[in-house]
Amino acid sequence: MRITRRTDYAIHLIADLAETPDKPLGLRILAERHNVTYAYARTVQQGLQKAGIVTTVRGVNGGIKLAKGLDEITLLDVFEAAQNPLDVAFDPTGTPWENYEGACDTDHVWNSTKKILNDHLSSMTMHHVVHGKAKVK
Repeated sequence: MRITRRTDYAIHLIADLAETPDKPLGLRILAERHNVTYAYARTVQQGLQKAGIVTTVRGVNGGIKLAKGLDEITLLDVFEAAQNPLDVAFDPTGTPWENYEGACDTDHVWNSTKKILNDHLSSMTMHHVVHGKAKVK
């Protein structure tokens, strides 16, 4: 399993928005702050918005801001908004060995790993990440 740059940037974007939770920040400024293109930042923002993590504000002083408190956003929420649902990362369908006769069944291994990761990411909020307290709920 791979944690993408998009997921890492989404975490940084949320941390930036948490500094001024009531004030929307311009996406161009946020992109420049982290040395990414506007298009890339927009893609990440769209995933976070679709997941209900951020919202947009129109107008001269518009931009994006958090739609929820940091305690309401889990690391799993961010991972899935930026990448894919965790189920996709652990889907063995299409692996070259799945159809070999006599191949051992590894589904139970990946299902238990997925559960452990799901439980851990679900228990860690962005509050823990942003404020350096990597504790679980």
